Amino acid sequence: MARKTVETPKLLATSDLDRLRELVGEGAADYAMVASAFHFVNRIADLLHVDSEGLPESLRRFETVRRLAVRALGAGMARMDLANRDYGKSYETALTEMEPVFTRALGQAPGGHFECVRERPKLIEVVRLALEERDERSTLDRATLCMVHGAVEEALPSCAEDSQGFHVRPADPVEAFAFVGTRYASRTTEKMIEALREAGYDDIGVLDLATAIADANLWARLHRLLGLAPEIFRLETLSAAEAVA
Repeated sequence: MARKTVETPKLLATSDLDRLRELVGEGAADYAMVASAFHFVNRIADLLHVDSEGLPESLRRFETVRRLAVRALGAGMARMDLANRDYGKSYETALTEMEPVFTRALGQAPGGHFECVRERPKLIEVVRLALEERDERSTLDRATLCMVHGAVEEALPSCAEDSQGFHVRPADPVEAFAFVGTRYASRTTEKMIEALREAGYDDIGVLDLATAIADANLWARLHRLLGLAPEIFRLETLSAAEAVA
């Protein structure tokens, strides 16, 4: 399942969780969430060139120093309680808390959209938090968010060749950022970031673009695996009336 989320995410379906469901029941939804969340976190890190190592680059070539750093990190992690916690909210409570955010974002109540994850209400809260971040905190306008969602869906790999090799990028800097961020985010270049700056995006704008691309990639995988309706989160092209407004 994890490999398919990387190599052919456009082809994901609820049946890809069948073997997991045989082993862990409804807990298979948690695996889908974790895999999708890694696609979110890794994309932001790769798009913004966040260093994956705690050591300065100049020290990484020294094997002894690298080993000491790993041991120190391991000792720190050993003191942390990383056990899974029981989620205390019911499906009804999570849905009630979701309703005002969902209604503002989509103009309608959530209704039965989340019935397929009734046994995992924490997934409803995940979507609520993502909607809040996108619609209430992002500096990007709706037209740009629509562009990002469309570009991510268009670039989503449907065969192994799509997630490797080299492909022609879109000319628009935002669409190019979304294209590379979807197929191979680690290939983002300083030149691409500079093109975004020339298009008017400051540091916060670039961060919000990376977040929107990561959000769209998370959602593209999650809704396919869990059978959620795509329109719950994914923004579609604006109508003429909305564009004027």
